[in-house]
Amino acid sequence: MKITAADIYDVSLSNEKYRSIWNLAILRLSTDEGIYGIGEIGLAYGVGQKAGLGMLKDILPRCILGQDPFRINQLWHQMYTTTFWGKGGGPVVYGAMSAIDCALLDIKGKALGVPMYDLLGGKTRDKIRVYANGWFIDTSGPTLIPCVSPEEYAEAALKTVEEGYTALKYDPMMIDANGKASNPGRILDKQRENLAYERVKAVREAVGPDVDICVEIHGNLGTSSAIRFGRRLEELDPFFFEEPVDPMNVKSMKKVSKNVKIPIAGGERLYTRYQFRPFIEKQALDILQPDVGLAGGPTELKRIAEYGEVYNLSVQPHNCGGPLSTAASVQVDASINNFIIQEWFPYRNPIFYSIVEDALEDKIVDSHYTIPDTPGLGITLNESEIKKYQIDRLEI
Repeated sequence: MKITAADIYDVSLSNEKYRSIWNLAILRLSTDEGIYGIGEIGLAYGVGQKAGLGMLKDILPRCILGQDPFRINQLWHQMYTTTFWGKGGGPVVYGAMSAIDCALLDIKGKALGVPMYDLLGGKTRDKIRVYANGWFIDTSGPTLIPCVSPEEYAEAALKTVEEGYTALKYDPMMIDANGKASNPGRILDKQRENLAYERVKAVREAVGPDVDICVEIHGNLGTSSAIRFGRRLEELDPFFFEEPVDPMNVKSMKKVSKNVKIPIAGGERLYTRYQFRPFIEKQALDILQPDVGLAGGPTELKRIAEYGEVYNLSVQPHNCGGPLSTAASVQVDASINNFIIQEWFPYRNPIFYSIVEDALEDKIVDSHYTIPDTPGLGITLNESEIKKYQIDRLEI
């Protein structure tokens, strides 16, 4: 079998029509035996999606087209070494590598008639637990409306729990008192700190002690502020405290973990086992959050998880991408022993999920998802929708 073509899709949805801030970068690899595999770059959020699309156009002719898709480890190493920037590169390089790795595994799984998780060692569980993200933003109208007051957060949380979720995540500092998105400073002012605390407290009081609350900070606080705020949260019993400080600062993250009695999570902005190594070995994190679309793909995510298992660390794959990222995360979750919970976005505009057939995001029952036994990635592209976004086709 040989890879004969690659299709690249720019699924840009960040416009008023779709009420979205997400832009997806999708790859399809086709073979001379009529089997195709798909993958996604995890740069849907923030900036960098266009750069990721460009990186695919650079890497694919050099490393992938014309190659045997079954030789996944060899091709991963080839991308890592021959791109030059792969050794130490950031999300653009590793995002492209991640999408390619996923597409190769999808091809191999389909060719062999087995799910991707069987290529990663086989199932360790039949179901995965998920937490809801995005529940605090009203997407029903013409514009996105976030919760602002603690009471609004409490009301939205209760609605989400009533829909079957037993775990919720949000950044209580992301929206200021005026309803505007802005980042808190490294030195957290008391007014913003108090508002954030009251938002977490309101949700805890609304949902009760049996629902898990995951608190996200997006790496915005200085070490002292993160410790002070984390200690205030302890009585509210969060499931984890995510990226309280700069995500690349091992010593600062370790200092927070030593001084706050809440599990510290992070890793969405770390790439490959090499960047995770110091955080794992120094046990600066309790819960590792590699992104399947950025950290090096399902193959590399499995390696990161197994290395974390040596240090008794848990894994919660980060996911702020599209339905391909969700499906790929599920395949890894199925195959690792130290999985703890999966990030899930169930409340986006339906157009977001329409690029695939039978998206997974609306199939949650009691905050759990039953792992499918479909060959490969487990989902396929919706041909009538995805063709609207094609920007490039590369062939040998």
